[in-house]
Amino acid sequence: MLADQISADQNNDFMNTENLSEDNLNRLAKALMLRHSVDYPTALAMLGTFRLNLICSDKLRTSKALQAALLTAVNAGKRAFHGGVFVNMPNDIICLLPWPDKATLNQIVHSLGGILSEGKLPPHGETLFLGAPSSDVVEGYVVHCSGWRGGITSRKVIPTFTHGPDFALGGIAAASIGVARCFLRISGLYFASEIEEQGMSLWRPDLNWLRPESDGPELEFLPTKLWMLGLGHLGQAYLWNFALLPYENPGDIEFMLQDFDRAVSGNYSAGLLCEEHNVRQKKARICADWLELRGFSTVITERRFDALTKRAPTEPLIACCGFDKAEPRMILEHAGFNLVVECGLGSDTYRFDRLILHTFPDGPKKPDEIWKAGPEAPPDVKLLEAFKQKDDCGIVAETLAKKAIASSFVGALAGSLVVAEILKGLHGGVRCDVIQSHLRHGGMPAVTLSKEDYQVRLARCGFASLMRNNLLAA
Repeated sequence: MLADQISADQNNDFMNTENLSEDNLNRLAKALMLRHSVDYPTALAMLGTFRLNLICSDKLRTSKALQAALLTAVNAGKRAFHGGVFVNMPNDIICLLPWPDKATLNQIVHSLGGILSEGKLPPHGETLFLGAPSSDVVEGYVVHCSGWRGGITSRKVIPTFTHGPDFALGGIAAASIGVARCFLRISGLYFASEIEEQGMSLWRPDLNWLRPESDGPELEFLPTKLWMLGLGHLGQAYLWNFALLPYENPGDIEFMLQDFDRAVSGNYSAGLLCEEHNVRQKKARICADWLELRGFSTVITERRFDALTKRAPTEPLIACCGFDKAEPRMILEHAGFNLVVECGLGSDTYRFDRLILHTFPDGPKKPDEIWKAGPEAPPDVKLLEAFKQKDDCGIVAETLAKKAIASSFVGALAGSLVVAEILKGLHGGVRCDVIQSHLRHGGMPAVTLSKEDYQVRLARCGFASLMRNNLLAA
């Protein structure tokens, strides 16, 4: 058992939860508590032993998708692998992605929390190869990506992967899948036979990602006005994906940011834009600052999304939804959006790496049919006992036991799918009514395709031309 790596005598200790609250609870530690029957301090200590090694080849110099994979692996990896994300990469890589300070990719990796290592990487941990793997290392997964497709293979597999359009989304998806696979394996959350290959086509998620016909076209258009509903770890992942796209004039792009909540220390493990200094700041303002540093325009609304929320004529027609509760999801079709792309994630130890994407309106089911009110599942008895505090009536323990397990790497993959769905609409792609994927199982996602002409739906939603510097009117 993995918990044996931590001193065995801790496993039966009654955990000290005097300073533990729903604000500072590490969600991934909660998953380890359930999987390995350990207390909270032991689970945190286990996270501290997890290391992620990223070994990059010179191919990094020419691939935007691979650079996005590296930055995503560092940003998501540091939140799950508390023993550190160690990066071996060529020197002085020019960053091909939009980044505010025009630093080298090496400097950006360091600023995100990666530990640059020119020598031998730590012997323990999981390894991802970005580019051709070195010959002296046996273990690890190889990342393959282009603009619309991304995934991983074992070193024993040499796939025929044809590289199509080059932009960030496929790299973000590939890194998300790779970090997820590494975390599930090192944590013992899922023991399975070796995965030979696992990936996804963002253009045609119903097709095998290694097949050439699953690739999409060169990017021509990008959305200019977007309404972000909810800025927790899903909303932040959407913004991470959007901001790495090749916008020529980001100042012409407007994000409507809607969230009423403040960041807490527990958000660090799941939110790609939350850092430790953001505690107690409003999430909408954290995201606005991050976007404005990159030149984008923002509008903030810090009220709840409810039945009174209606889109004004000049406001965005496209909405990206990252709510974690059923109630606001049920009214998504009432606000006047022309397109809503929504994604939800699993919340327990066995399904936190599961995602379901929906598009509205005119899907096979309406939101209020999908999220009908039902009985709330009772909290796990083991967690109730583990979180019980001295002289506590049980309310704190129940609150902690019910908190959803969340991770930044699953959010990043969800973000790539949500953003890709909007880009597909602008480029004549096939609309997906529903996409379901469970990362630990490694198979192809379950997809329900729509027969509608996506471009007709999005023709009046506003788009930016990559071929010219001017904006085309909606």
